[in-house]
Amino acid sequence: MKKGLYNTGALILDSFDYGESDRIITFYTSGFGKLKGIAKGARRSRRRFVGKLDILTEIKLIFFHNEKSDLARVEDAALVDPFSRVKSDVAGFSGGCCMAELVSEMTREGQASPQVYGLLRDFLKLLDSCAGAEAGALTRFFEIKLLALLGFMPHLTGCVVCKTDIREGAGIFFVPDKGGAVCRPCCAAAGAAPGFSMSAGTAMFLSSAARFDMGQLPRLKPGAACLKESEKILDGFIKHQLGRELKTKKFLAKMNAAANIESCIKSY
Repeated sequence: MKKGLYNTGALILDSFDYGESDRIITFYTSGFGKLKGIAKGARRSRRRFVGKLDILTEIKLIFFHNEKSDLARVEDAALVDPFSRVKSDVAGFSGGCCMAELVSEMTREGQASPQVYGLLRDFLKLLDSCAGAEAGALTRFFEIKLLALLGFMPHLTGCVVCKTDIREGAGIFFVPDKGGAVCRPCCAAAGAAPGFSMSAGTAMFLSSAARFDMGQLPRLKPGAACLKESEKILDGFIKHQLGRELKTKKFLAKMNAAANIESCIKSY
């Protein structure tokens, strides 16, 4: 990218205070991919940046790029969509933060992908329009579709070792370091850790979610057990790909553990 002033659509993946008055923001832009920038004086601004640089916000961004700096300089921002309902709902906000962090961790700076931008924007709009109860399913949909879009789709149609088709009751495991499903005999023969138990229904759900377009997703109606199994599988696979657990996932696990402890104490 040459030195100069640029204008692009942007979704805010992360935003935090820096120094006494500035903010550092990670954007995913429609024209330039992932981008990190600094908004000078943003915390003192009463007009230019108010409510426009928060995480999970869509804006029209004007920034100045200089090859000598790792951070773009944010010149102006116009609010497009604040996704207010997402931010007012715990489940929705948690799901949105998981989506944003996954995009941030799995993409490189300066590699534009209008498809990734569109996927994240469309799912944030869906989160904003539906009840919080749907957040878990939408997050799983997003995770598998982003993995497929970026070329990390796990193998779910059969055993990655012997190529046997997945059948209900056949004893299938999802093994992250093998890249997908492994049948019980192949797990035993290889002496591999069994990974996560996976039903044929969950494998079919994830395969369909990756393949279907946005308009077809309402046709998929996963039950609670399928969603729980899908979350465990995708969390394990993403952790293997990144070499670490997403910070949002770790935080939510701690919150859930604390809530369970509090519930146990109250019921004692």
